[in-house]
Amino acid sequence: MFKIVLFLCFSIFLFAEDCKTCHNIETFDEENHNFDCVACHIEPNKRDNYTHDDVVLHPDSLENVDKFCISCHKEDSHSFKKSSHVTLKDEISLTKSLWIGKEVLGTLQSLPLPKDDIRTLEELSDDFLRRKCLKCHIGNQSSGEKGMNRGKGCMACHIEYSLDGKYKGSDLTIKDKSPYAKVHKLSKKPPMSACLSCHNKNYVGTDYLGLFPKDFDHAYKAPITKKGKYPKTTYGNSYHNLSEDIHYKAGLSCVDCHKKDEVMFDKNRASCSNCHKNLSQNEGHDSYHDKIACSACHSSWQISNYELSIFRDDTKDYKKWKNLIDQEDAYLSAFLKKAIKAKKEPEPYMPDWVDGKMKKGVWYSGYRFRRWEHLLLGNSEDGKIRVLRPFYQYRISYRNDKGEMVFDDVHKLGDKKIEGFTPYSPHTISKNARSCEACHENPLILNPKKSTNTVLDLLNGTVIKGSPLTSQQKEKLQSDKYKKIRANMF
Repeated sequence: MFKIVLFLCFSIFLFAEDCKTCHNIETFDEENHNFDCVACHIEPNKRDNYTHDDVVLHPDSLENVDKFCISCHKEDSHSFKKSSHVTLKDEISLTKSLWIGKEVLGTLQSLPLPKDDIRTLEELSDDFLRRKCLKCHIGNQSSGEKGMNRGKGCMACHIEYSLDGKYKGSDLTIKDKSPYAKVHKLSKKPPMSACLSCHNKNYVGTDYLGLFPKDFDHAYKAPITKKGKYPKTTYGNSYHNLSEDIHYKAGLSCVDCHKKDEVMFDKNRASCSNCHKNLSQNEGHDSYHDKIACSACHSSWQISNYELSIFRDDTKDYKKWKNLIDQEDAYLSAFLKKAIKAKKEPEPYMPDWVDGKMKKGVWYSGYRFRRWEHLLLGNSEDGKIRVLRPFYQYRISYRNDKGEMVFDDVHKLGDKKIEGFTPYSPHTISKNARSCEACHENPLILNPKKSTNTVLDLLNGTVIKGSPLTSQQKEKLQSDKYKKIRANMF
C-alpha cells in the first residue's frame, strides 16, 4: 500500500513539473515566442532548481525585463525605458513647473517621496502627482476603474485586457480573476483597448470614440436608464455621445497612425500628411491657410476642462462630498461611500500609485466646467496654428490633520496664474471642415468678454510649447480678404 501511495505522489510531482498540467492556458505566440513557460516565468539562474514560489508573474515589467525580454529585444528595451510612456516626463515637468513658477524637469523615476509635513507647493506637487495624477504609469496594473486595466512593462501595450480586468480564457485556475489579461496571448499589434486604458477622459483617446466625459456632480449623471439607474461608468465616468472620428468609423486603431517609433521611442510623430498627400486646392487649403494644422479646421469638437480645483484634506470631513462621490477615481468613490455611511469615520488614507503604499490624506477634485464648443486657437512651436486646450489650470488647497489650511485656493504665483494651455490635435476629425465662422467669428479668440459666458481670467494662462495668437493674426481673422471670400461662398 505504501508503495502505491509513494508512486502516486511521485507521479503527481512529475506531472506538476509541466505547468500545463494545472494551467490549461492559451499559447502565448506560436510564431516568435513559442517558448516553454519556464523561459519567460523563471529567472535564468533558478531554472535548474525552482518551485512555484519562483514563478515571475510579470516578466515584462520594468523590474524584470532585463532578466527576460532583453536577451532578444536589447535595443528596443533600452530605448523604451527613456521614452515618455515610461518616464511621464511631460506630465510631471509641466505640472511641477506651473506649481513652482520656474522650469523643472522631472521623471517618474526621480519623483521624490512626499514629506510628512508639507509646507511648500513643490512638496505638495510631488504628493499630487504620485497619488492623484499618475495612476496610469506602466508599472501600475490597475487603479480600479472599469477599462483601466493593463499589463506591466511591455504587456501594458502588447496584451489585451477586458473592461473588468478579468481573465476570460481556458485556464480554470484563474478563470474570472483579476487583474489578468483577457487571454494569455501576445498582441503584436497593440489593441486599442490597451491605449484607452490610459488615454481616456481628458487625455486624447476617448474623444476618438466620440465620448465626452460628464461633469462630476450628481445632477449631471442623467439620463436614467430604463431600469431606473444611472449609466454604467467606464474609465471612471459616464459620457455624452458626440460624433466619432472619421478614422475610427473607418476601422483604424491607434497604432495604424501612431507607429512604433513614436510610441516607444518618441520619434517620427504621426502626421496627417503621412497618408493624405494630394489635397485639393480649394479655398480651405489655399496658401493663406498653409500654417494652419489640419485638425484646427477638421476637428468637429474638443475636450476643454476649465480650472481643476484640487484639495488634499487630512481631516475626516466626508459628508459634504455626498453629491460629488464620483470624481473619476474608483478608490475615492468606494472610500467616500463607506465613510459617509460609517458610524465611526475612517482615517483619511489614499494609495500612492507609484509605490503602492497607503498614505495619509485624501485628494478631492472637480472642474469649474467642461465644454466642447468654441475651439481656442494658438501658435504651436512647430510653426502651425493649432487648437489649444486648458490642460493645466489649477486651484490648489491643502488642509493638514490639525485642521490648518496650509494652502487655501492658491491659483496664482504673484500675478501669474497657475494655468497653462497646450497646443494639440483633437481626435474628432470629420471630412467636412467646420464653418469659417468657427474661427473667424469665434468670441474666445476675438473678444472673450462679449457674447459669451466664459470668464476672461480663464484664458490668461501661459501657452506651453507655443504662444497665443498675435494681434496681427487676430486682425487677419476679420480682414477684408476673409469677408470677400466668405461673401462669394454664398
